Amino acid sequence: MLETQIILEGKRVRLIPASYEHLNELFMASNHREIWTYSPSTISKIEHMEKVMNKWMESKEQGFRYPFVIFDKNTNEIVGSSSYLDISLHNRNLEIGGTWLNPKVWRTRINTECKYLLLKYGFEDLNLVRVQFRTDTRNDRSNLAIQKIGAKFEGSFRQEMILHDGYIRDSNVYSILDNEWVNVKEKLLGFLLN
Repeated sequence: MLETQIILEGKRVRLIPASYEHLNELFMASNHREIWTYSPSTISKIEHMEKVMNKWMESKEQGFRYPFVIFDKNTNEIVGSSSYLDISLHNRNLEIGGTWLNPKVWRTRINTECKYLLLKYGFEDLNLVRVQFRTDTRNDRSNLAIQKIGAKFEGSFRQEMILHDGYIRDSNVYSILDNEWVNVKEKLLGFLLN
């Protein structure tokens, strides 16, 4: 199980452990239909956010998930969320996922900096040997972003999950291994310097 207070800070973002005190701000950030196109859930009411938060906290208690809120230091507001998922410290691997951002910060450095902070902590503090990502095969923006940072495509899970609109999703799987981290880190830092 991960420690209870992991706070990761970059130039633009601060990743803070998600808690019920963030509920209203998370709902405000998440209440945009275009966020949920490729997702198993959708958030359009505060009750949806409460249900999601309950699931997060239950999974966190069980040691399977560690949810973060993404705080934009430029605007002093929560703009999204990301998580460590399917945590297996025994096998020294996990997934970075459940990531969503308010559309107003799409195509900014925020997602890149979040990935950098999460990967850096994973490989350098948790001593992981593998980090994986999964995304809808149709989600070109997400697939390209994952490939751009240097994650390797491993294949697709066919009919892996049913989305909120009933669509049966195929997911692409990518990974970064510990011996690839140095190159990925260099690439991410290069993006963040520009």
